[in-house]
Amino acid sequence: MEDKESPYECRCAFNESICEMHRRFHEMMAEAGRAGQQILPVIRGVGIPVDVREIEGEVVVVADLPGMKSSDVTIRLTSPETLRITARRREVPEEAGEGYVIRERVSGEMTRTVNLPADVTDEGASAAFRNGVLTVRLKKVSGEEGIEIPIGEED
Repeated sequence: MEDKESPYECRCAFNESICEMHRRFHEMMAEAGRAGQQILPVIRGVGIPVDVREIEGEVVVVADLPGMKSSDVTIRLTSPETLRITARRREVPEEAGEGYVIRERVSGEMTRTVNLPADVTDEGASAAFRNGVLTVRLKKVSGEEGIEIPIGEED
């Protein structure tokens, strides 16, 4: 097996074969492009669920972050078509004497990269956080890109 550096780090306590499978799966989803990125959170079953809407001159992203505060969340427009939401859930201290049968609520950092349906700008962007729901509003960039350069007549 060839040793290859990958941005899809395996942070698990499993053996090397599981980590290699994890890396290959994420690389395959990345190669699938936008479709792969949209299905990845569904396959994982964890993460930050989002709704993305395109309304007139803006793109609206709504994310569910139950039990979090606005200070636990950061939003970054990484490119005109990509928004990254990062949230840190604090670890819930274990109660002494409590015998968990199932423990699915995870703590730590969660990140969701959202591919937007149109190019947007950070100018006029706004975000609101209420009752564990984050709403981000981004203005769409006009359809024409760049600045038109006039063409002079040849002599």
